[in-house]
Amino acid sequence: MVNAGPNLFIIGAPRCGTTSLYAALKQHPAVYASVLKEPHHYAGDLPSQPHTVHDRDDYLTLFRGSEHHRYRAEASVWYLYSAMAADAIADAHPDARVVVLLRDPVEMALSLHALYLRTGNDADADADRALLRDRAAAFDGTYFPFGLHYRGLLRFDRALAHWRARFDPMRLRVLFYEEFYADPAAAFGDLCAWLEIDPAAPVRFDHAGAAAAVRMTALRQLRALPAHLRAKLNPQAVHWHAGARNAPVSPQTRARLQEEAAAGFASLRAQLGRPLPAAWNIGEARADVGVGG
Repeated sequence: MVNAGPNLFIIGAPRCGTTSLYAALKQHPAVYASVLKEPHHYAGDLPSQPHTVHDRDDYLTLFRGSEHHRYRAEASVWYLYSAMAADAIADAHPDARVVVLLRDPVEMALSLHALYLRTGNDADADADRALLRDRAAAFDGTYFPFGLHYRGLLRFDRALAHWRARFDPMRLRVLFYEEFYADPAAAFGDLCAWLEIDPAAPVRFDHAGAAAAVRMTALRQLRALPAHLRAKLNPQAVHWHAGARNAPVSPQTRARLQEEAAAGFASLRAQLGRPLPAAWNIGEARADVGVGG
């Protein structure tokens, strides 16, 4: 069988539990998941990251040996915000299914800032200043400047609209972090039912158990990759700073971010046709009357 590449995409959002979901999918016998997470092959409009895979042959190599699996999966969380990824994936993989994980957008932004302090992508430990920085700010010495415009990531409704325009609702599944991880086993079973694969397949959700369950498969996949692709799993451009800590965000900054995020809640509810999680309700009533644009 010809390697047709992936037919299951986890497209974001960042810091919304996609890594744990992907780890669960790796354990399912019907799913072949690329050992390299976040190749971002179809997001050519975004800045390259150390793990980005541009070359088409290299990208298809990530799925070599996957032909007998029901699903061939990859997870690239910035696809959600890419202006071209939805069109590119819909054109290249018209039968693909797409999964989106969302969480309270303010909590996402705070978590992303903390992550970028640890990885060296953001040098500003002042959370108020970093989160409210001008969207036109330029950055030197960072490996992914796009992700540093935190306020631009808050409007999930805008990011999701393009994907909904290109993918039939039967092929696009939106999950909420707060609900999924309240009972991950049950939520994963529901997702498997939607994917039409065994919802009772044994899956571990704890990090150690999940890693142990896929260790041998991951080693086989790694051995099959050429050296330049293996190197992307531990890119030298990312330096972990274990001691990096961000200062607590002020109530004023949190309120401003909540107001900007809430401006899109009514639109997002309308797109999805269901309520948002209760944890998102701060400022939601104001969003209904257009506060924040």
